[in-house]
Amino acid sequence: MPDIASLAPLASALADQERLRVFAQAVLAGAEGLDAGGFGKAANLERHLARLAQAGLVEALDGRVYARPEAFTEAMRSPERSEASDVAQLFKDGRLTEMPTRPARRLALLAHLTDRVFERGVSYTEPEVNIALKQYWDDCAALRRYLVENGFLTRSADGTSYRVSAAAE
Repeated sequence: MPDIASLAPLASALADQERLRVFAQAVLAGAEGLDAGGFGKAANLERHLARLAQAGLVEALDGRVYARPEAFTEAMRSPERSEASDVAQLFKDGRLTEMPTRPARRLALLAHLTDRVFERGVSYTEPEVNIALKQYWDDCAALRRYLVENGFLTRSADGTSYRVSAAAE
């Protein structure tokens, strides 16, 4: 049975309406791909393409962008155990089943969540961080605190925004 958590990066990447439109245009272009200029008036095009590429939904080759709809098929395959299997064991149906007490395992989990949930260079409000983390663990405040205390997220001096820390990048 496939691990539903492997679909989360795809769904997250397509959650933005403009990014979904960019992906749809790349899909419709087919095997020919699209010139980056073929995306019309997409705001923040580079950022959208970077996020889609990070999720494995597009790839850029020779100045053209190609959709990778097979990313969905790949995500639906049964997960293969790798070095990330220690972290993968903490999830069931895309949600955390336990918060690790061992420091090394907790740090691996926090690194995994940071990569999966947050974009580098983007500023998030506290409610946005809470919504993003709530999909994995009900106590989003504790999870947010762990991310900040362990250097994965930085909080602004006034406490109103969060960013992926330079150390986590």
